Amino acid sequence: MMHYRKGDNIAKETKKEELPFKDCLPKGQENFLWMHVNGGTKVNNVITYAKNALDKGEYRTIVWSGHGGGVVKTVSCAEIIKRTHPLYQVTRMDYKITEEHWLPIMDNLEEIVVTRKVPAIHILMSLEAINDVEGVQKPNTKTDYWDPPGPSNSRGFNQRNGTRRQNQQYHGQRQRKFKRKENQQKEDADENVVQHDRNQKRKHKKSEGNSDNRENKKTTEPKNT
Repeated sequence: MMHYRKGDNIAKETKKEELPFKDCLPKGQENFLWMHVNGGTKVNNVITYAKNALDKGEYRTIVWSGHGGGVVKTVSCAEIIKRTHPLYQVTRMDYKITEEHWLPIMDNLEEIVVTRKVPAIHILMSLEAINDVEGVQKPNTKTDYWDPPGPSNSRGFNQRNGTRRQNQQYHGQRQRKFKRKENQQKEDADENVVQHDRNQKRKHKKSEGNSDNRENKKTTEPKNT
């Protein structure tokens, strides 16, 4: 990596028609409010904007989207706004494609592009009824989306302290597993960059060696008299 400098990160923008809600978007709600959340988003600002849009009747459906460091804030926004509005909710997980560009600082080296898949979350919330959809959460109910697999438990986290600890342990394991996978992807990408750098250096060294051999051959050839 010593022969490269960090370039731009280019994220593939997701379009409205690419959101994973084709099977559950309420009829007539194609023109929904799409709220993008990232790690630096002010939660109070976006919540106030979304509430005003619902209260004024400008929109009846909202989609919250966030990726990477914005996932936690995306979930927080959804949890806050459904306290004041009877919203149906559908949560879907996805990936956002990001390209990292590495620019060479030496001649005879090529630009390296590393593609990463960043975890993303999309939360559909609507005042219109959403029925017959897997994973739908109706107003004033709890979701089992984040619960570990196993026998159904209508009381979720509030059943007993033991259950709460088990759920916390399960989610902790999921977070650690996800972190290990993310680190492994980063290590693999860095290894690819290093291997590419080695190949380029080997290729450059070989071309220099061939050039030196041709020069030596020219100097050792006897002159015709």
